[in-house]
Amino acid sequence: MTIRPLAALKSKVGELEAIGHLPAGDSPRARVLLELTDRVRVTDRAKVFPALVEAAASMAAAGEPLWVDGHLVGADGPLARQPGGVLQFLDREVEDRLGLWGEDRPALIPVVRDHASPEELRTVALLREHRSRDVVVRIGQNAPIAELAGRLRDITRRIGDQSGALHAVIDLGFLDPPSRERVDRVAGLAEWLVARFGPGSTTLLAGSIPASRSGYATTVRERPEAALWQVVNDRVEIGYGDYGVAHPVAQPLSGSVATIPNPYLFYTVPGRTLALRRQVPKADRLSQSNALGRAFTDIAEELVSRSDFAGSHYSWGDEQLDRCRTSDGRGFGSATRWVEIATSHHLAHLARRSADW
Repeated sequence: MTIRPLAALKSKVGELEAIGHLPAGDSPRARVLLELTDRVRVTDRAKVFPALVEAAASMAAAGEPLWVDGHLVGADGPLARQPGGVLQFLDREVEDRLGLWGEDRPALIPVVRDHASPEELRTVALLREHRSRDVVVRIGQNAPIAELAGRLRDITRRIGDQSGALHAVIDLGFLDPPSRERVDRVAGLAEWLVARFGPGSTTLLAGSIPASRSGYATTVRERPEAALWQVVNDRVEIGYGDYGVAHPVAQPLSGSVATIPNPYLFYTVPGRTLALRRQVPKADRLSQSNALGRAFTDIAEELVSRSDFAGSHYSWGDEQLDRCRTSDGRGFGSATRWVEIATSHHLAHLARRSADW
């Protein structure tokens, strides 16, 4: 059985635009779970919502609709205030974008928590009445199996039973190297869920990208999510999932003016993450001098010269890195661009690896 990997993304513009660079046709691709937050606005000048609709439409047109989780959207947030709520509103927007392409396939796959409210499950039931689709249940690592069985029965009853249409994601969030006790607990939960849903519909999700960046030396970090998956998969066949090149916990909105970060790149290699960073004086970061772009060319030059570099044909992001290193850096001076490049490479890495994540 071929088990599909999963990337959980945070609705950053760079992540969404990376989805648009996925190869067309029959090329293998990872599943994508998208977490919506109040950063996604509909009526302002931000590029997030148009990029979101484009990403969802491209995945649905390819027969791989996004798995969309809206539980982080506040009740008074701009998306929640749309007619029908966040999931129904986005579903309509993507269908409109697809036109005729959307008539015979769902625009998105809803994701609910194992303790979702009756109102959330009612929305999912309405989506399924509108068009048949799968549903993903996101399960915390500490969910007691005795209670979980009842919760899953309730979810199935409220959303309408469609055979084989449920997927389970065990979400571990941010992962430090786990203890043996934790590994055993996670493996036990995985075995129970795989017995219920099957290995092709059960995924272990975790991530290890830190919440903040420090230091400017190039480092290689182990990815404990890959090691933990291997240990659990040795006990029970299960899907692999991670959080791409972002920290697993969505950062809350801040009322202060966003700072301009120093250039950085997280580059995924088997079992590890290569972290590269350059320091640019604050005055230059705030200026229009292209200092950030020039500094990123230095990152690209270092990475392309390493044996870790996958090659310019590996992904759109890798092609951009190869092009950047011989450029003056124009067009490479924003965090959105850095995330777009890193996410493009990461999605290709997941799609091309079979077990060595």
